[in-house]
Amino acid sequence: MPHIVVEKAGDLQGLYQAFTPMVHRSGNEILKVQEFYLSRSGKDALLESVAIEQGAACTFFIQLKLHDQAITVRLLPATDPEKTPAVKKLMALVAGFIRTVYPGSRYGKTNLQEYIKPTTDAV
Repeated sequence: MPHIVVEKAGDLQGLYQAFTPMVHRSGNEILKVQEFYLSRSGKDALLESVAIEQGAACTFFIQLKLHDQAITVRLLPATDPEKTPAVKKLMALVAGFIRTVYPGSRYGKTNLQEYIKPTTDAV
């Protein structure tokens, strides 16, 4: 299952407050994060996402899970989209958004290294 851990991040409430819908266009890809749903406990969030590749749209949820001072970005198993490059890029964009909101954070464990923007602290 594709995932990215962002370490030394703040809480999901801060992300929720900073969120604005995202749209990224590149070639024949359109990547969107349209809505941010925060759980009452503040430990889980769902991001309604759409990846459009070569005219085919895939709608799914990206799940954020807060544990200690780390946020895991992964796909919600219930929506289980095909793990295309566009889906993986969208997950990396969400991780980048977390790093923007929490600039002292860093990338931890991931199996999406090739989709993350290069940083000196990537693992």
